[in-house]
Amino acid sequence: MSGRPTSAMADRLAERIPALCDASGALPPQERLAQELGVSRTLLREAVSQLVARGVVDVRTKVGSRVVDERMWQLVDRHVVGWRLARATDPAFAADIARIRRALEPIAAADVARHASPQQRARVTVASATRLAATTHVEYASARRELHVALLAASPNQFLQQLTCLVPPVDHDLAPDAVAPEIMEGERRAVVLLEAAIRRADPGVAREGIEQLNLFDLPYEGGRRDA
Repeated sequence: MSGRPTSAMADRLAERIPALCDASGALPPQERLAQELGVSRTLLREAVSQLVARGVVDVRTKVGSRVVDERMWQLVDRHVVGWRLARATDPAFAADIARIRRALEPIAAADVARHASPQQRARVTVASATRLAATTHVEYASARRELHVALLAASPNQFLQQLTCLVPPVDHDLAPDAVAPEIMEGERRAVVLLEAAIRRADPGVAREGIEQLNLFDLPYEGGRRDA
């Protein structure tokens, strides 16, 4: 049997496995699961491996396999996105991500203003304050990233929650004692506007704030402002 049919069978099998868990999410032992599905253990292992890689199934020694809460299933392959961003060999990829973020982060900001918990709002406040008060480049870059991650992670939209992987990591080559870049007045106003809107639950202003802030942040994502 060629690899492609086997892979297709594993794909179809992976669609069926999550439905076989009990009320707690636990799956039967693999030997019994293979019997119930009428497949070989080799094929079952391939299907389970696909589910584990996508955050659908968690496998632990002496505990067994369980289906994870479906809100935690990976809609975007974070590893692939991270690898491509780390390679930094395709400026078009970074530009594509910037365009996606420019379109979706205003939606996230408005959602967060409407629905965020006090803890989620506080996370935005801390990231904003840290960004504006940063004295080193690493501190500034980390806070800038944290602000965008905090917005996406706090959105009630399950897809937007998983787009935190589109926010590039801080450049590891930054000198730890390098002085933070000077914050332009427009950038400062945008951070203050966004933070206040989130804290005061004003979705319209929150959207405006992130749109203004992304005029400073996103044009640099592909060009690595942190370099």
